[in-house]
Amino acid sequence: MIAFFRKIRQKLLKTNSVTRYLAYAIGEILLVVIGILIALQVNNWNENRKEEVAQNELLTNFVVDLMADTVLLMDYESDLFAVIQTHKQLYLARKGILSFSEIENPQLIRGSIRYHSITLSNHPNIGTQVMDDEIRNEILDYYQFLARVDNSYLQYDNVVKETVRPYLAKNLALNPDFLFDNEKENKSPLDLDQFSQVIFQDDFGQVLFEANLKAEETMEFFEELESRNYALRILIKKKVS
Repeated sequence: MIAFFRKIRQKLLKTNSVTRYLAYAIGEILLVVIGILIALQVNNWNENRKEEVAQNELLTNFVVDLMADTVLLMDYESDLFAVIQTHKQLYLARKGILSFSEIENPQLIRGSIRYHSITLSNHPNIGTQVMDDEIRNEILDYYQFLARVDNSYLQYDNVVKETVRPYLAKNLALNPDFLFDNEKENKSPLDLDQFSQVIFQDDFGQVLFEANLKAEETMEFFEELESRNYALRILIKKKVS
């Protein structure tokens, strides 16, 4: 191609046709410019395509982790629901409406749950990586709510570890045989006979109130988080597809 244009240029020079030569030179320059612009456009298209593929992969992985978090949330809610039910049954037993033997899982008064977010752990900086403004803003809002959920859970966990468990130990309601004597039939971490008396103490009512308050608050946050998780997944799937 270069040799072809060189022959035309030499032919025009030999004929001393200045006008034709200038027109040819301008045309040749335009062809070069057009070629450069096309090359740049193709390069930009390739870069944009790579960026689109990278964004889709990032968001697809993010959605997978959101779905994993949803499965965990259902487990957290199930576990926390059982704890809240124990709180309610203990309250009814204190009021004489329910006998202590009818409480299904009294040991859950000292139990906590192990909450964490897979999404946040695997994608801590995704808010700075997503290009789509709508998705980025929704993710940032979601992460802000995650911080509130985490705070609520920590408050509940602290009540269990710093209030409930020390109270039970102080009132001799724990069962040492649970850990040290595998031959004992009583496999509860509580000394149920002692605990059945402790629940009627006035200060136990205060402990039960605080434990249930934080558990209920955390449950509300979990349910709201599950709803937000679903909405965010739907938005991302629409954009990616």
